[in-house]
Amino acid sequence: MKRTGMRVKRPITKWCYPLSLCALAGLVSSCTPTVLSQLLSPTNSFNNRAQSIPRTIQVAFVNNTPFRAIFTFGAFNPLDQNTVPLASAQMRLEGNTASGQIARPCLQAFSVGGDELIRLIQLNEADPMVTVTDRRALVRGVNFSGAPLGDPLEAEPTEGTAEGVVELSGVDFNCQRTNIRDPAAGATLLLFTFEQDAAAPGGFRIDFSFFQE
Repeated sequence: MKRTGMRVKRPITKWCYPLSLCALAGLVSSCTPTVLSQLLSPTNSFNNRAQSIPRTIQVAFVNNTPFRAIFTFGAFNPLDQNTVPLASAQMRLEGNTASGQIARPCLQAFSVGGDELIRLIQLNEADPMVTVTDRRALVRGVNFSGAPLGDPLEAEPTEGTAEGVVELSGVDFNCQRTNIRDPAAGATLLLFTFEQDAAAPGGFRIDFSFFQE
């Protein structure tokens, strides 16, 4: 895969929710390019029954800190007011380790600990598509703990926190096929790296890289 971008991602705290394409004309200019990019970015494919299904992306996490990272991640469609987060999950990643690649649906947004993701999970916990396997990891942002396993504080932010991030399809990443005849072409990897940063709120930050074949 080739790297297509890397940066420190700042949290997104506001969304635009257009009711239709016609409503875009009434949006403020600072929001319109992002909304247009999301609307035009393909996130679905069609199966052999001509049914629309989300394309698949790969997600991975690297913990470059000496502390355990505790967090929630998942995908959702911020342009859909009835959106339900798909394949959300909780994770505890030990210090100086990395996760494997995790397949997830390509939706309009992918978040690690973002406020909107956590709100949507809590709002839709009764939905069968939403599963909370680790309630102590259902936190805004990322907690970093130096407590040993088995300690009551093992999931608490004893060392600090990182602010949550939201990545947008068509803006920060894409899952567009590079060869229409090859479903695997254009495979996408979203890589989130946790770093200590004394200048960041909470003392930690999340870096983001996007790779595509």
